[in-house]
Amino acid sequence: MDFKEYDNIYQDLLNEKGRIDIANDGEEKEKLIKKINDFLELYPKSIPKDKDPNASFYQLSLKEIYRRSLQTMIDVIQDISELISRRAFISSATFRRDLFQIVTKRERRLYVGIWLIFLSFLLYFIDSAA
Repeated sequence: MDFKEYDNIYQDLLNEKGRIDIANDGEEKEKLIKKINDFLELYPKSIPKDKDPNASFYQLSLKEIYRRSLQTMIDVIQDISELISRRAFISSATFRRDLFQIVTKRERRLYVGIWLIFLSFLLYFIDSAA
């Protein structure tokens, strides 16, 4: 199957007229389903879920590390704000456990560590300047 055909189908699916045309035409819908299944056959059946997201850390550029660190901090702040909004409905022990789990999620550990090192340097320089 030619990738140009997949691209054409994708372009049809992007606009509403193309989606309506495909939905109204039963033969076209069957053809689309077959092409999607053929396309999915090209890829592995399963993607390993146990792969460590930080395994290729040494191969990342500084820009990518910076971007992932910022995204991690945004995610942490968002999760903490959700936890604080539920604070009235949970016990103190559950609150502390959930807070600890937010900061130590497996995919966040490396980037939280980078932020902690950055924060410790910042506090060191502020303290030495005073």
